Amino acid sequence: MCKRKKSKMGKINKSAVLLLLLLAVSNVSSAATSVNFPVGTHLIKGTLKDWQNKVLTSSAAVTIQAVSTNGTVIASTKVANPSEDGYNFLLQIPLSSTATDSTAAVGDSLNCVLIQESGLSLAVDPIPVGDANAVSNICLALVNTKSYTSTDGTDTTVSIAQEYLDAIAPWMEAYGYEGDYNPFADYDGDKMSNYEEYRAGTNPFDETDKLAIAAYAAPQNALHAISFEYVGGHVYGVATTLSLTNPAWATQPVKKSETDAEHEQVMPSADEDDVGVATIFVVPAEGATSQFFKLEAK
Repeated sequence: MCKRKKSKMGKINKSAVLLLLLLAVSNVSSAATSVNFPVGTHLIKGTLKDWQNKVLTSSAAVTIQAVSTNGTVIASTKVANPSEDGYNFLLQIPLSSTATDSTAAVGDSLNCVLIQESGLSLAVDPIPVGDANAVSNICLALVNTKSYTSTDGTDTTVSIAQEYLDAIAPWMEAYGYEGDYNPFADYDGDKMSNYEEYRAGTNPFDETDKLAIAAYAAPQNALHAISFEYVGGHVYGVATTLSLTNPAWATQPVKKSETDAEHEQVMPSADEDDVGVATIFVVPAEGATSQFFKLEAK
């Protein structure tokens, strides 16, 4: 009887097969870690304004585009009539774990382009992309702007419409203010900076024309009722602090009526020629025994 010899070639083949299997598993694992998958959308609520800092309506016929760095339009929308809280456009940014030609990734910065009905386009500040299923707010201006940085050590930077600067230059000369416009100064001494007056639509050369609380009352439901003079086309909010010693001002939710939903800001009128007195209701800070308020133009 002859004994069958074990084939060495057979052993080699089995090892080769095992090695190939290990390589295949390794490749599958590697591929799985690089899979790109959708993670939702990021919603951007925005306000587009003109050179007078007034909120634009649909009649402006402007399209807003969010564009990736490779030039692909990821999201686009038209300016609409402003909502009661002053927002006039919504951009829904599709997200994926890694940016593609049609999606962004959390933390990306998208170029923003404004396209007018005439076909003219204007690039504005980039749009930062936030977390999936979250909402962020931005304010854009359909104008050429000039930036100023404060010299008080805070390095605060603000942007003023060039058309506004051109319009105010003769007024500065008439009132005896030489040099360039200074948004951090207070030309009329009303305790509102020129920049605050620019945002509020008030006269920086008239100390009686300023954004201020005209009346206050606390209704029975504990909402703080604040009345003020508004300028049409502008949006307003309220900041609060619990102490005037080293105050920490924070935006407080507001309502246009006692039964209204809460908003971050309100727009009393979209008519830019409208002026009047409005009352908004401020939600009390949680656990506060006393509060201090200030009006802000957004």
